[in-house]
Amino acid sequence: MTEVRLYRSGDEIAINDAFNRVFGKQRNVEEWAWKYRAGEPPCPIVAAWDGDRLAAHNGGIAANYQVDGRRILALQGADTFSLAVAERQPEWRGSWQQVMDRFGEIAADQFGVSLLYGFTGGKAISHMVARAHWDSVSPRRIPLLVRRRRPPTRSMASKFFKARLVDGSASALDRLWERAQDRYPVSVIRDANHVRRRLSGHPAVRYHRWLITPRWSSTPAAFVAFRTDGGVCRWVELVWDGRPGALELVDHLSRRLTEQTGADREELWLDGDPDAAQWLELFGFEGGPDPSGVVRVVRFIDPELNADSFAPGRVYTTMADADLV
Repeated sequence: MTEVRLYRSGDEIAINDAFNRVFGKQRNVEEWAWKYRAGEPPCPIVAAWDGDRLAAHNGGIAANYQVDGRRILALQGADTFSLAVAERQPEWRGSWQQVMDRFGEIAADQFGVSLLYGFTGGKAISHMVARAHWDSVSPRRIPLLVRRRRPPTRSMASKFFKARLVDGSASALDRLWERAQDRYPVSVIRDANHVRRRLSGHPAVRYHRWLITPRWSSTPAAFVAFRTDGGVCRWVELVWDGRPGALELVDHLSRRLTEQTGADREELWLDGDPDAAQWLELFGFEGGPDPSGVVRVVRFIDPELNADSFAPGRVYTTMADADLV
């Protein structure tokens, strides 16, 4: 008989060990602490325990979200797994379902959450949709744009803008979001707090974070974060106010970083910004649905949310929305 409960301090050792076994990773506890903010409240992590043995788990990462002018709290589901097969414990087979049911219950009752979302693939898609009821909208394959390495060039328009490295404490990130948020009607709120929590302090990954402004002004025009490893330069995050020259400078930074690090290609997720997608195609990016098969799944907790807001192409999505990079 398993006990399904919220996270308690110290659970992270067993949780992280199980995560590594199930997914074939080598994540250390420091990275777990970064991802879940060191387990500090609120910490919406639900697990099933058979004594001191972990049977199933689902973690939640809080995110401020906007939906057509309304600000809500969302939870991204993460590290979802069952150990019934790995531990050869058939009596644990129902534990994952209990964990997911409990997660949905506490999301609203204890954490004031309106929306659950996550990214999953393979056989897990049917489990999340049919069993966990993350089915408020159809699963969405996220577009992946890819470009093979090209020499860094700089357009005339981009020379009217400049770039500087930035950290998550910069108030300019809040000003940029205020200016750009109307371009992203359904989106994680990508302000300074988002940058601090998602793109700062990772114990093993360096994110290259740049703020773009006009050459003769301090008004922010774009923010981009890159990650370079494994022969790939990834655009992890992008916020853009719509000025082409600013995006052209971002493109130049990406090409230069790709060359400097010896990467052979550039990649990004981009959904919900057709203007940026059109420009990136002109810059030489090609793409379609992510060939990995990863999809976004969504469950509405708040009955006032509706599927029309989350229609294909309306939800702004970058790699920073997931916990994969």
